[in-house]
Amino acid sequence: MFFKHFFKNHKESQRIYLDYASSTPYDGTLFTDLKKISKSVLGANPSALHKEAVELKKVLEEGRAKIAKAIFAHSDEIVFTSSATESNNLAVLGLVKGYLQKGFKHEQIAICTSDIEHSSITEQVNYLKQSGVLHFSISSRNEVWDFKKIVFPERIKAVIFSVIYVNNEIGVVAPIKEIAKHIRGLRKEWNDVEFIFHIDATQAPLFYELRVDRLGIDMMTLGATKLYTHKGVGMLYKKRNIKLNPIILGGGQELGLRAGTESVDIIHHFVHAFLYAQKNIEKFSEKIKSFQKYFENKVETEISQAVVTAKETERSPHISHVAIPSIDSELLVIELDAKGIAISSKSACKNDSSTDTESASDITKEIYGDGYGAIRVSYGKWTTKSDLDKMVLALKKILEKYKDI
Repeated sequence: MFFKHFFKNHKESQRIYLDYASSTPYDGTLFTDLKKISKSVLGANPSALHKEAVELKKVLEEGRAKIAKAIFAHSDEIVFTSSATESNNLAVLGLVKGYLQKGFKHEQIAICTSDIEHSSITEQVNYLKQSGVLHFSISSRNEVWDFKKIVFPERIKAVIFSVIYVNNEIGVVAPIKEIAKHIRGLRKEWNDVEFIFHIDATQAPLFYELRVDRLGIDMMTLGATKLYTHKGVGMLYKKRNIKLNPIILGGGQELGLRAGTESVDIIHHFVHAFLYAQKNIEKFSEKIKSFQKYFENKVETEISQAVVTAKETERSPHISHVAIPSIDSELLVIELDAKGIAISSKSACKNDSSTDTESASDITKEIYGDGYGAIRVSYGKWTTKSDLDKMVLALKKILEKYKDI
């Protein structure tokens, strides 16, 4: 509802939205050719046995089959959830629960992540470490992913690699195929250890092909929040041979892995939006890349103290992370908001935590140390170069205002 109101009054308010990496607004034009589900059927529960329920269940399973076909998977490898965060939790905690049920001890399980993961992975890692699960961090600095340096103790029986495909804050793209190749080598070397490779691809569908056979992965998380569709749905792909334990218990929906009545209409839209995104990668990427290049060149030309993060690294075209010395990140966001520009300084998923009192993100601190503020500018369907001109001008005025403070 917020976005509908936001864009309806865009011309009147002259506000500029540059926070697409947090969430994309709903784009009704994507769904003009989408077959609508009748109201009588929508009122049903897909797990019931009457006619309306059976029809709704058919829509659900057709959607499952379509998205499976698009990523070159099987229908029974697709689990719908409420969000990408839930999918990440089902992937990691579901695996660990399965291993514990199998008789493994916590200290016989290891999890490897990059140092730029989403909070829905890092918080799980922190939780699991308390119970004895080992954690190894893979550095993403200077285009070197040092996963080959990890040495596992002899007692290890299971290793979970969980890597974010496109980082949601600085846009860095992980070398998924290279990591998958390394894991295949580990399986040969450690043939009595189970290795599982999970990726969080939530930021990727608009810009990168997600064929699981080519990526070489075992599990993949997706969510609706970056696909110009309704929020409230996520998805987990998992290979048939992988044993997960549910983390939400109840009626046994979603192949017994995710209890709760499915929101079929939202899933219906999500599947359609995902298929559309995958079909239009080249065209959309080219458009968005032009905005990234334009904005970053303008910032570097007109704001000498600004630094574009990871510019020489492979990045997604929809994100620019700009660091500026001697100013607070939160102050920049608030000042820009007051000037009618919506951006973020870090992942929106961390902003509601009562313990998250620091303005600068962990990633910004890790890269630049203390004393730097940063903003994330992210582009989408309704971005214009005029918006970016106004963004740079506003930023210059803010920095001028606080230069002597």
